[in-house]
Amino acid sequence: MMNEKSETSDSIQAQSQIDVQNLINADYSTKWTAFEKANPEISKTVKQDWLICLFTFISIIICFVGMYMTCGTGKLKIAGFIVSIAGSGAVIVCVASFYSVYSKILSLASSFDLKTCKPFSIPVYIILAAILLTASILSIIIYQKKYQNECKGSEKSVILQEELSKSAFSVTSFQVTYRVISLVMFIFLFLPAVNPARIMENISRNVSLFTSGFAYGTYTKNIERALIRGWLPQSVVSLSFFSSMMACIGVITCGLASCISVGNNKLKRYAHITLISASSIVILSMFGILKAYSLICTNENVEKLKPVSPSGFVFFVVLSGIILITAIISLIKTPAPQKDEKPHIDAPLQLFLMLLPFLLLVFVFSYLPLWGWRYAFFDYSAGDVLSMEKWVGLKWFKAPFDNPATRSDILRVLKNTLAMSGLGLLTSWCPMFFAIFLSEIKNTKVKRVVQTLTTIPNFISWVLVYAIAFCIFGTEGFISSLFVNKGIWDSGKNMLMGDNLIWIKMLLWGMWKSLGWSAIMYIAAISGIDQELYEAATVDGASRIQKMFHITLPELIPTFIVLLILSVSNILSNGMDQYLVFKNSTNKGPIEVLDLYVYQLTFGSGQSSSIPFSTVVSMFKSLVSVILLFITNKISKWVRGSSIF
Repeated sequence: MMNEKSETSDSIQAQSQIDVQNLINADYSTKWTAFEKANPEISKTVKQDWLICLFTFISIIICFVGMYMTCGTGKLKIAGFIVSIAGSGAVIVCVASFYSVYSKILSLASSFDLKTCKPFSIPVYIILAAILLTASILSIIIYQKKYQNECKGSEKSVILQEELSKSAFSVTSFQVTYRVISLVMFIFLFLPAVNPARIMENISRNVSLFTSGFAYGTYTKNIERALIRGWLPQSVVSLSFFSSMMACIGVITCGLASCISVGNNKLKRYAHITLISASSIVILSMFGILKAYSLICTNENVEKLKPVSPSGFVFFVVLSGIILITAIISLIKTPAPQKDEKPHIDAPLQLFLMLLPFLLLVFVFSYLPLWGWRYAFFDYSAGDVLSMEKWVGLKWFKAPFDNPATRSDILRVLKNTLAMSGLGLLTSWCPMFFAIFLSEIKNTKVKRVVQTLTTIPNFISWVLVYAIAFCIFGTEGFISSLFVNKGIWDSGKNMLMGDNLIWIKMLLWGMWKSLGWSAIMYIAAISGIDQELYEAATVDGASRIQKMFHITLPELIPTFIVLLILSVSNILSNGMDQYLVFKNSTNKGPIEVLDLYVYQLTFGSGQSSSIPFSTVVSMFKSLVSVILLFITNKISKWVRGSSIF
């Protein structure tokens, strides 16, 4: 009996393996032919959809070719505008055709039990293509009129006509191309959506290519079971991990080489050779990931491994190929450096390259998170996958107005935020006057001690600040112990409890922590004031107070205005740490500001709907900050005649 069961299980396992092999090596053309004969209507619609996709892709490529041709001069530039017009027009026609296909699918849905999905992104493609079409038409008209006006009555009309007839690219256009693409590829390293190393369903969707190449534990976290049971050979994972690492190194090298290419011809030559090598490494790495994917697909345990097609493979291969081609052309067209020429980069470009890492950090931590705004349009819960099935449109934008309790909470939080930020704006002059008085201290040692003691609190976390406050104002703190020992109080009191004057208390704690640090910029501005002004005032008999109010203070006003504009723009972003540590059951109402509300809504509510709603609140806060920045900047320009931008 046991032998029969084992034979049966072996036959089932062998049959499943045969089915898997049949699934992998299936003759899809034969199956499609049979399906086409049995269902001519739906097969025709699917073919039409495929053709529209193909022509749309070709039209977009034509648009890119046309835009690239506009980097040339003369007839080549005009031809580029014409190609862009043709490509953008074709995109509009092709994308609009998806509506007809969708209508046919809807009519067939009931007959074939099809699950339809409305094409939401069609208007985006049409709008972008229409913008390109309009811009190309206007550009070709302006470009032709420009040369016609210059040629009329000019003694150099022959030269201008010859220039108009030129059809050549400048090497600069190729350099700009590989620099931009290197930046795009660098951004793609941190986007999980285009991670080609995600070749199995069990690999987390939140893992980027950068993480896949440099964090082996994170990359293999969810596939350890397959490795332990022997379903997946270790060599396949190692191949994918090593390929990801080499792809990351290649992309980063492309970025560094693009930075070097702004130097003289010798540096350009080094940069082009490096770009050719690095882009080739990226392409080979992508094929290494593809090889790992093919090994998984041909594995006998393919059903358990659940392979996923490497979606970002095409992006990296195409972009690396463009870098490779443009680098080769640039290497050929760039003049050879002289023998005694030394590598050199102009001073302004050196400063830009020094600033570039900080710009990238600002982009990664300030602008890239804006991609998370998409959660506001979905019914998203932590750990779920975003899909159009969970699309809810503006549902969460209407939630604050539909729910009275939510509306009341938001109004209360906004009142607290505006009140505390308003108190901060009213006392924003304190760091400036503190810097003025500090600069008037003649004893250098005393000045340094005071500046050090007032600056150190800025580097203390709010948790430690609360610990200090608790030791002083707590039930068994210094003040309570002193009053109890003196017989003034019968028992200790916790002065951190209660909501009496809580806004003033938070203001004072904030000022104690940030006063010295905020004064540093004013101290630097004071050191830049022309000393001849003070000497002239001394000759005229001005006292120290008069020099402070008639020289130092007016010279600091521009700095104060700039900082005030930035403070007004951030009126809804007054921090969270301070209010989180000082919050308790007796003051949680008036101390809850907008940032703390969003934090608790996201991590403290325990509701699945909190993430999209908190995203909406954050979006509102960011938009209000941008609007206030422009308004205050305009007011400053109107009142004082100067502004930030």
